[in-house]
Amino acid sequence: MKNKNTKKFIDIKDKKRLKIFYRSVYSRLIINFLFIAIQIFVMALFVLRLEKYLELYFGLSLVLSASFMIYMVNKNGRNEFKLAWIIPMIFVPLFSIAAYFMYHTNRGSIRVSKKLTMLREKTQILIPESLTSSLESQTHYVNELSKNHASDLIYYLTNNFFFPYANCEVKYFSSGEEVFPHMLDAIRSAKKYIFLEYFIIEPDSSWNEIFNVLKEKVHEGVEVRILCDGLGSPVFSTSYYQKYLKANGIKSRVFIPVIPVFSTHLNNRDHRKMLIVDGQLAFTGGLNLSNEYFNRGNKKRFAYWKDNAVQIQGQAVHTFLQLFLQNWNLFAKEIEDFTPYLPPSYKTYDSKGITIPYGDDFFNNKDIAEDIYLYIINNAKKYLMITTPYILVDNHLQEDLIFAAARGVEVSIIVPAIPDHLITFCIGKTFLETFVNKGIKVYLYQKGFIHAKTFISDNQIATVGSVNLDYRSLYHHFENGVVFIDSPLVDSVKNDLDQTLKDCIQMQPGDYKKIKPHIRFIGRLFRIFAPLF
Repeated sequence: MKNKNTKKFIDIKDKKRLKIFYRSVYSRLIINFLFIAIQIFVMALFVLRLEKYLELYFGLSLVLSASFMIYMVNKNGRNEFKLAWIIPMIFVPLFSIAAYFMYHTNRGSIRVSKKLTMLREKTQILIPESLTSSLESQTHYVNELSKNHASDLIYYLTNNFFFPYANCEVKYFSSGEEVFPHMLDAIRSAKKYIFLEYFIIEPDSSWNEIFNVLKEKVHEGVEVRILCDGLGSPVFSTSYYQKYLKANGIKSRVFIPVIPVFSTHLNNRDHRKMLIVDGQLAFTGGLNLSNEYFNRGNKKRFAYWKDNAVQIQGQAVHTFLQLFLQNWNLFAKEIEDFTPYLPPSYKTYDSKGITIPYGDDFFNNKDIAEDIYLYIINNAKKYLMITTPYILVDNHLQEDLIFAAARGVEVSIIVPAIPDHLITFCIGKTFLETFVNKGIKVYLYQKGFIHAKTFISDNQIATVGSVNLDYRSLYHHFENGVVFIDSPLVDSVKNDLDQTLKDCIQMQPGDYKKIKPHIRFIGRLFRIFAPLF
C-alpha cells in the first residue's frame, strides 16, 4: 500500500497543478524576502527619524562617521569590503554603521561558527584503519612530498587538515551528459550509504531518474541522505517535498532554510556539489542536479550548458566524507557518532599523482579556495587557463593575474558570452576590459553557457570544484574542490579546455566600448558593491 504523502505528490505531476505548486513555492520565497525587506526598512526608518533633531543628528553622524572610518582603516580585511560599507555610510551614516555592526555581531552566525569548529575537530580525528600509522612510514611519505614542486601548497593544505593522497583512481568528465550515467551507476553500486550535498536540486526528469534509483537502494537497506540549500533549491526544500522524501525512506535536510527573519548567516549558502557512495567513491565539480546541467529536457535557458565533474576513488574520499558529515550535523540538535560511516579500509590503485580534496567556508577565518587559486597563478611559468561563469575579483587576484601575464605567462580566461545573472554579468565585463588591456587573453564562450570552475597551469597542477571567481564563492559560501598535482587528470583538463576554446571568440581591446551603454553603466555603478554580489 502506498504512503498517502507519496500518492499526494504523484498527483502533482499534472502540468496545471505542477505549475500552481511551483508558483506557490516561489511566492513563498518572495514573501520571505518581503518580510526581511520590511524589517530592514523599519530599522532604517527608526534611524532616519532622528533627522528631526538635525543638529544632534549631524553632530552625532560626524563623530560616528569619523570613528567608523578610523576603525575600518585599521581593521584587518580587504579594502573592497571596507569600501562597500564606507560608501553608504557617507549618505546614511547611522543606518549604515548600525547595519555593519549588526552584520558582524550576529548571534546566529557566532553559534554556527562555534559549532562548525567543534564539528571539524570531531571529524578531523577520524583516521581510517588503512592509513599508515607507523612513524617510519609517515616520515617517508612526508619526505617524498617535500621533493614535489608543489610541496609548499601541500604543506599549507595539510596544516588545514586537507591531506594529500596517492594511489587514487581519478576520472574527468567534460560535460554533464557524460557524467550522468556514471553517477547513476555509482548510486546503483552502493552497499551501505549514499550521501548527496548540492546547492540546487530541481525535481525534474533528471532528478526523477536519480530518485527512482535511490528508492530502490532504500528498499535494499542502503541509507540515503540528501542535503540541499534552502535558497538554491526552493521547491526541493519545501516541507511538503521533504515529507515526500521521508515517506520514501530518504533522510533529507535543508541547509539554512529561507525564513522571514533578517539574519546575516542567511548569506552563507551551501554551494557545494558532492555525491559520496560508501565512503569509497565521490563525485564533485560544477554540476548541480537539474536537467539544465545535464543538457536534458525541453525547457532550456541556453543552447548548451558547459560544465565539468570529477570522480574520485580511494582514500581521498575520506575528506568528502568529513565535509558532508560536518554540514549534515551543523544544525542538528545532537551530533551523531561518525565512526559507522568510516570504511574499515580503502582500495589502493596503481595511479600517478597527488589528489587533495578541500573545503572552504565563511566561518573558518581563512580563504583556502582563494589561496589555492593564487598559488596556481603565482607559480605558473608557461601557461595558466581558467574557466569561470562569473568574474568579480578583489584587487589581490586581479593584480596577480595581470602580473602573471606581465612576466610572460600565457594567461587565458574563458567566460560566458551571455548573462546568467544580469548585474553580475555587467560587473564582470568591467574586469574583463582591464584584463584584455593588460595582455590577458579573454575568451567568450559562444556555444551556450559555461559554468565550469577550473584552474590549470603548466600541465602540472589543476583544480576542479564549485568555487566561482566571485566574492560570494571565495568569501561567503560553503564550497569544495579538488587539487590534482602531477596527475593524468591534469592532461584531461587541458584537452577539454583546448577543445572548449574552439567554441569561443577572443575579446579584443576596444570591444568593451562596443557593449551597450546601459550594460557598461550598470557594471560601473555596481562594481563598488561587487563584494555583495
